[in-house]
Amino acid sequence: MFRLRNLLIVPVVSALLMFTGCQNEPSPIEPNQNFEQAELPKIVIPIGATIDSAAFYINVTTALGEEVTLHRIINNWAEMTATWNNFGGGFNASSEGSFIPSGSGWHSVNVTSLVISWVDSIYSNYGVLLKELTPDQLQFYTSREAGMSPYLKIWWTFKGTSSSDSTDAIEDTYINSSEGDTNFGDSTELITGWDDTTEVQSLVRFEIEQIQTGGCTRSFGYWKTHSIYGPAPYDSTWKLLGEDSTFFLSNQTNYEVLWTPPRGGNAYYILAHQYIAVELNILNGADPTEIQEAFDDATELFETYTPEYIGGLKGNNQIRQEFISLNGTLDQYNNGEIGPGKCDENSSTYPVKVK
Repeated sequence: MFRLRNLLIVPVVSALLMFTGCQNEPSPIEPNQNFEQAELPKIVIPIGATIDSAAFYINVTTALGEEVTLHRIINNWAEMTATWNNFGGGFNASSEGSFIPSGSGWHSVNVTSLVISWVDSIYSNYGVLLKELTPDQLQFYTSREAGMSPYLKIWWTFKGTSSSDSTDAIEDTYINSSEGDTNFGDSTELITGWDDTTEVQSLVRFEIEQIQTGGCTRSFGYWKTHSIYGPAPYDSTWKLLGEDSTFFLSNQTNYEVLWTPPRGGNAYYILAHQYIAVELNILNGADPTEIQEAFDDATELFETYTPEYIGGLKGNNQIRQEFISLNGTLDQYNNGEIGPGKCDENSSTYPVKVK
C-alpha cells in the first residue's frame, strides 16, 4: 500500500530486487485497528501496471541444507482434498527458482517471471509446488494454519508511481507418496524431502486480482461506503491505498478519518475527506492535472498540522481559510465539476474485476 504525494512530479523508483538465500522480511500482518477487518488474502494490481519483481517467502523450522526447487503447478487443486494420488504430479518439471534452507527463519525465492506469466494470463495461477531432487531427510516449514503463512510480495510500477503489495497463501498443504489417499490440508506444517523411498511435496497458492482503472471520479461519499468495512460492495481500489494506513499526523487511519465528522467546523476533516477521495480517484485512473497544485498544497498542510490544531482555529484565520479553499477545489474535482468528470455511480462503471 502506498501514499500518493506530489503524484506527477515524483521520480520513478526502481523496485527491481534480487532475492537469494535467507531474507529477514517478516510475514505481512495487517495492523490491529478498532475495526474488525474482513480478510482479503489477495494482491490487487491495476491493469496495465508493469511488474518489476516478485518474491516467494516461506518460514523454515527444520533446515538440513538440502536444495528446494519451486515449480509451476499446472493442475487445479484444493487444500482440503489434494492427495498424492489425485494431484497426479500436476506440475511443470522446469524449476522456477530454488533456495537452500541453511537455517531456520524466512527464506525467499525470486519468482518474477512466474508472476508475470500469471498476470499476463500466459498460464493459470494454480500456485507453486516445492520439492527436493536428492533423496535425503525431510525439511519442515510453517503453514498458514500455524499463523506464519508462506507469502508472496509483488513490486510494480503504474503511471510513473512504484508500489508493492503482499499476501498470505489462500491454500497450502503437503502430499505424501506413502499415504497416497490421505489429505493433510489442516496441518500446521509443510514438508519437503524424502524418507527412504517416500517423497513429500508441498503445494502453495496465492490470489492475484487485477482491477480495470477508470478515468472518471467518484465522490467522497462513494469511497466512504465502499471500503472493506462496507456497507456498500467493496471497491478494490481501496487496496492500493489502504483503509488502515495512517493519515499523516492524525493518529487515525484513512477509514477513521473519512468517518470522523468535522465537529465545530474543523477544517482539517473537511479537507481530509476530499483529499482521501482524490487519492482514491487518482489510483482509479482519474487524471489529476487540473488539481495537482491544490493536491500538493493540501499534502504540505497535512504534513504540518494536526486535527487538534486546525480544530482550534476559528472564523477567518488564514490557515483555516487555506484548508477551506483547497477543500472547495478538491470537492469540485471529486464531483466532476472540474477534471475528467464524475462516474455514474449507479451504472456499470464500477472497476471491472479480472481474475
